[in-house]
Amino acid sequence: MKCPIRFAMLLLILPATCAAQLSVASDPTKSDPIAYLNRALDLMQTQALRRSTVDWPKTRAAALAMAAHADSTVGTYDAIRFALASLGDHHSSLHPTPALEALEEQEKAKHPVPKPLPTKQENFSPYVGRYEPEGHIERLGNQSFGYVVLTKCFPENDREFVAFETKVQRILAGLDQSHPAGWIVDLRGNVGGNMWPMLGGIGPLLGEGDNLGGFTDSVESATWQYRNGVAAEIDNGKTSPYPAVDGAPYHIEGSPNVAVLVDRSTGSSGEAMAVAFRGRPHTRFFGEHTQGTSTANQTITLSDGASLWLTVSIQADRNGKQYIDGLAPDDAFPSATQAVAPARDPVVQAALDWLSRASLSPNQSSH
Repeated sequence: MKCPIRFAMLLLILPATCAAQLSVASDPTKSDPIAYLNRALDLMQTQALRRSTVDWPKTRAAALAMAAHADSTVGTYDAIRFALASLGDHHSSLHPTPALEALEEQEKAKHPVPKPLPTKQENFSPYVGRYEPEGHIERLGNQSFGYVVLTKCFPENDREFVAFETKVQRILAGLDQSHPAGWIVDLRGNVGGNMWPMLGGIGPLLGEGDNLGGFTDSVESATWQYRNGVAAEIDNGKTSPYPAVDGAPYHIEGSPNVAVLVDRSTGSSGEAMAVAFRGRPHTRFFGEHTQGTSTANQTITLSDGASLWLTVSIQADRNGKQYIDGLAPDDAFPSATQAVAPARDPVVQAALDWLSRASLSPNQSSH
């Protein structure tokens, strides 16, 4: 899923005669499919992050051949997907509306093609099924530690956006009453979504600042900000704030030790949260290498209503280090095959052991 950070909507208007314009207005899928495909290819070739890695004459020729018999824009979708895959960023994608998806299925039913051989299923984390943030206290010896699960987040409106970040802050506030000796932030299974309510929610633990990470490309960069219950993006000196948490924002004193848990399904906006913690003092990472979709997408609306999510920039931490292929943990563990309780989870136990030692020895608390 995209990180909806740098967000641009572009309506593509294709040339047409006056008579054709009436037809296209009632059914935009009837516009010239080859012109539609070429426009999508032009966007990839001029804006995609990894555009320089593609043999564009060869890719364009192959895509056009795939869509040679298309009689509508829908008939070009597989060719567009093929070209997006050639970028190799594993993040760019095409997203038709539900109506367009149904129309594509109808078209494919009329012109069936051999189905590809089954491929090996992607090895998803057993923690992907977590949908709601939650928190509890973990104990080791006579010490207590706050444990926060920061899940994926796909809000459909501002109300859901605010509800998510507010819930995370209230979890932090409740756990902080126990005066924990350190914290665990569990990002395992967080496949992404909208990073901003995640940042707004975990901000009190992440720490306030104007450069908690950001996005960079060959031309410009933008940074992530969290201050007083509000997540924002700073681009070319302009601050674009997102909705604030409901009620008074919570503040955590000082810079406590934090163990961040990541795995192979920590991706996209989930990786952005990991990157935001990278470079934070008194922080250490445990688990697996992340998914490797630590990039940002631009959303472009095509003329028939489908959306092109095009990867255009790379996530970077507060020190400027870029993470084009994800983030490796400080302490690596084998892939988990099933979710287990913290008491039987070697990743959690290693994190607790480090937190316990770090709380007793200031020299161990800095990464």
